[in-house]
Amino acid sequence: MYTTAPDRTFAWEPSRPSAPPSLVDTRSVTLPTLPNFRPPAPGRASQSRSQRVLVVDDDPAICQAYYEILRARGFLVSVAMCRAEAMEEIERLRGAVDVLVLDISLPDADGSEVSRDITARIGARPTLYVSGWCDDFWDLSDAPGRWIAIQKPVPIPRLLESLDWLSGRSDSPPDQS
Repeated sequence: MYTTAPDRTFAWEPSRPSAPPSLVDTRSVTLPTLPNFRPPAPGRASQSRSQRVLVVDDDPAICQAYYEILRARGFLVSVAMCRAEAMEEIERLRGAVDVLVLDISLPDADGSEVSRDITARIGARPTLYVSGWCDDFWDLSDAPGRWIAIQKPVPIPRLLESLDWLSGRSDSPPDQS
């Protein structure tokens, strides 16, 4: 659930009924507003079908925030909290995933391992890797396909620019500065 605070930020609190008790997170996340945010204009991606993003992160607050933000941007969003759940979701969706958002450090694998497993199953997908660790700890040398890596916390505009480029909605790569 989002609420607008006086300082023009969105505060998100997990909705308890939809999450199993073990996944409920009582923290709140404050997200900056996007004063110039507009849904994507019809383009080549939105003319055919909505694109599916699979978010894999072991933090339920991050999963929920990305879910809300990406849905507002017009993506279909699926969420998994570990490698095993991600592979189950790939099966459930019959491989119909266009872009991956993978935490580099998961409880049962690292993000590049998950990406390789998914690639072996359904082929390479453009991937946004995110991590709370600094890039000295990232080993993406054998990560398949087109990808971007960003350190958490990920600024919302950068998240959206990265996914727009990875999904083909934008021809311009995001600014990586």
